[in-house]
Amino acid sequence: MENRIQRIDAVRITIERRKLARDEKSIRKIFEVLEECRIPCECMAINIDWLAIVVRKAEYGKIKRFVEMLVQELSQTDISIDGEIVLLYLEKGQMTSRRIGMVVSTLSIQGIDIVLQRYIKCEDRLVIGVPPEVGNEALRMIREIVDTGYQT
Repeated sequence: MENRIQRIDAVRITIERRKLARDEKSIRKIFEVLEECRIPCECMAINIDWLAIVVRKAEYGKIKRFVEMLVQELSQTDISIDGEIVLLYLEKGQMTSRRIGMVVSTLSIQGIDIVLQRYIKCEDRLVIGVPPEVGNEALRMIREIVDTGYQT
């Protein structure tokens, strides 16, 4: 399989409320509002008290309406736009735990802050989120790892 690395400029939105993850109705409402605003979600992370949604920077103009609608729908919820993030997708990389560790540790050793990391096994896709100012450098490092044919 051929490796493919994709860079996506994005924005992170964090929705916070006590025990949000246990409130199925609120989670469903968040995704209904995203759909109504026609905002595709690139990646998400959930914790018991928050949900982070990452959307393409190209969708930035729709975020204000999304936040306004969500504030009306959900009470006692804090919503923040946490700023820009660069998502690096390594797809079809035949990822193993060791290979993921190699990518993550290489970036960390070089001082690149990883603000999001997800492995989607069914798609064999590793998603790394980094600050925009180091996006190109992180992309270069990941390509070097992939191009060396590092096998585990």
